[in-house]
Amino acid sequence: MEQPNLDYILKLSGNDEVVKQKFITTLKNELPFEIEAYFVSLRSNELHKAAECVHKLKHKIGILGLEAGYFVAETYEEELKNNQIKIQAEFDTILYLMQSFVKSL
Repeated sequence: MEQPNLDYILKLSGNDEVVKQKFITTLKNELPFEIEAYFVSLRSNELHKAAECVHKLKHKIGILGLEAGYFVAETYEEELKNNQIKIQAEFDTILYLMQSFVKSL
């Protein structure tokens, strides 16, 4: 399974440490709230709202270099819009990986 990384952030920041740290700080601040909003929507069975959360998270998945994860998120977002959760476990695993990685930064 692919692992989160900072390659894209390093590319965007041009290896500028200040810019890199701004990206990391933003991830650390936003990711937990976006993940929590996703799980709250699921628990409330508000799947369209969960799809909106997945849409936001999808961009962070891409930023963390999870190319296959990005495509999983796209598929899952569409599933949620159609009131399905077939690949929820796969998506949740990606969230766990991201969360662990970001906490370690």
